[in-house]
Amino acid sequence: MELRPSDTALVTGASRGMGVLIARALAERGVNLALLARSADALEDVARTLRDETGVRVSTFAADLADTAALPEVWARVEAEVGSVDILVNNAGLEGAQHFPEASVEDLARMVAVNLTAPMILTRLVVPGMIERGRGHVVNIASIAGLLPSAYEEPYNASKFGLVGFTRSLRLSAEDDGWGVGASAVCPGFMADTGMYDDMTREFGVRASRLMPQSPAAAIGPAVISAIERNRAEVIVMKGAPRAVVALAAATPRTFERISARFDLAGVFRSVARARRIG
Repeated sequence: MELRPSDTALVTGASRGMGVLIARALAERGVNLALLARSADALEDVARTLRDETGVRVSTFAADLADTAALPEVWARVEAEVGSVDILVNNAGLEGAQHFPEASVEDLARMVAVNLTAPMILTRLVVPGMIERGRGHVVNIASIAGLLPSAYEEPYNASKFGLVGFTRSLRLSAEDDGWGVGASAVCPGFMADTGMYDDMTREFGVRASRLMPQSPAAAIGPAVISAIERNRAEVIVMKGAPRAVVALAAATPRTFERISARFDLAGVFRSVARARRIG
C-alpha cells in the first residue's frame, strides 16, 4: 500500500519503546497518528514531540487493552475524533518470563488479552472500514518468539504464535475475498536500546546468546514501513540467519531443542524467571 500524507495510523503501545519509533517512522512519511496506550501523560509527551518534529496531526487515547470488553467504546472514540483509519499497528504487548507453574491465572489472562485478543478485536473493528474503502493495512508486532519457542515464556510464546497465525489467516481471507487490504506480522528479535529485551538487560543484567544477536531498535520503524508498502507477509527484524533457524525448528523440533541447549538460548529467560521468583 502506498503511504499518503493524508493517511491516518492507529498505533497501540505508543507511549514508550518501539511504539514511539514506529509512530515516528510513520509521522516522518506524513501519516497522521492516533496513539493509544495506558498512560495519558506519557502519550501526550510523545504526541507533543512528534507534532513539533513532523507537523502531522497526533491524537491520543488512554486505554488499557487488557479490558477487551471496552475496546468497541475505545474504537468509537478514535473514529469520532480522527475519522477513518488507514493503518492499524497492533504494537502493545506484555512480556512475562517466569516459571510457568507459578504463573497466576490473572497473569495468563492479561497477557493473552493484551498480546492476542486485543489485536484481533481492534482488527475486527477497524478492517470493515478498510474493506469499504478498498484500501488499508494491518501490522501486528509479533516477535521471533512467535516463530521460535523460548523456555520460561510459555504464555508469551503462545500469544505471539497466535498473533502470527492470525495474521497469516487474515492475509488469506483478504486475498480470497478481494478486500484490497494487506496484513503483516513484524517479528523483532532482541532489540538494543529499547523494548522488552532492553528492559530485561537494565533490570536483570542479562545478555543474549551469540546465536541470537541484538538488532538496533532503529530498525523497527523501517521494517514497519516496508511491511506496509510491500504488503510483506512477515518481516523478521533480527541479525544472522533467522529464517534458517525457524525452518529448522519447524522441520525438526528435537534438533532445535539440542541447538537451544548447546547455545543456552534459555539463559536470558532462565535468569529473569529466577530473579522474579526471588523478588
